[in-house]
Amino acid sequence: MAEGSPPLLLVADTAAPEALGSKLLAAARQLGLNPPVAYSSPAPHWSPSMRRRRGKVFYRLADRRSWEWWGFQRQLLALVEATAPRLVLVTGILPLQTAVFSAVQARGGRVVNLLTDDPWNPIHRRRCFLANLRHYDHIFSTKEALGARLEAAGCPSTSWLPFAHHPPLHRPPQPVTAADRGRWGCDLVFVGTGAGERLPWLAAAAAAAGGGADCRLHGNDWRGLATPGWRQGPEVLGDDYCRAVYHARVVLGLLRQANGDTCTDRSFEIGAIGGCGLYHDSPVHRALLPGYPDVGFFRDPAELERHTRVLLGDGALRQRLRELGAQSLRQHRHSYTARLEAILAWADSLPR
Repeated sequence: MAEGSPPLLLVADTAAPEALGSKLLAAARQLGLNPPVAYSSPAPHWSPSMRRRRGKVFYRLADRRSWEWWGFQRQLLALVEATAPRLVLVTGILPLQTAVFSAVQARGGRVVNLLTDDPWNPIHRRRCFLANLRHYDHIFSTKEALGARLEAAGCPSTSWLPFAHHPPLHRPPQPVTAADRGRWGCDLVFVGTGAGERLPWLAAAAAAAGGGADCRLHGNDWRGLATPGWRQGPEVLGDDYCRAVYHARVVLGLLRQANGDTCTDRSFEIGAIGGCGLYHDSPVHRALLPGYPDVGFFRDPAELERHTRVLLGDGALRQRLRELGAQSLRQHRHSYTARLEAILAWADSLPR
């Protein structure tokens, strides 16, 4: 923020390096800020009641709020009163009591949200969060299509702010070793959460790779989903995530229709790590990757199958896509530090 700007309060998950809050906190420190952090969620780390059946029943009855949610609101309100932040940045679908908004705004502060999911998606929907929308000063959404609906729900100001990568996490593995190539090298890899809508895409890519190919899935919620031709593996994080992307011959960049995505974190991370990305065709992916050949995108399963087959058969073309992706995405403007700079610039543009 500009000289003399008031402090920032971050309401975000910093429990793991991959969490969005951790990336924003690191970005804030890179910019010379050291904001206080607060967060709560139904995860047992924050809500021990969720380890017990009655806690889970309460959560369902209380609009997806755990017993601990009310205590967190009191703690957050006390933190607001103690620090008098001029900007409170909330991440995601975390409902707040109206008193929190009132306390910030009564002191001349603003409350904004970096919204990475669709709050009307039944998976995420919380009535109490939807009621919050009119109290926010601004919502930065990673989904362009949500702007009109957010405004119709009462949010006074919205803008699109896409996902990004985090350079300390997303870079080529060092060193690159033969042992890592042996462990992580494969024909195709997809890293992401399991969902039924992804199965036709995975089937098309596996068909292109052919029998005997090494196709690997990494992520949560794949158990119970039929993925013939793919070997299901655990979630990969940190250096292992970079190794899985870097050493695969082709990395799939799928979007989630249920989320209304036109890009995801993977859209930025694959190229930053140095992987050969084959991306779901979208205007955002095209803009992110200028000069990327058409064979690097797909619009339907048949095109995905054709382009996968071409890439698996052409090592020089794969190397070209790696280089183009790295050149385009290893830029500051595609980092979470740049995203935080955009949020702080919005706050700096407001009258004091």
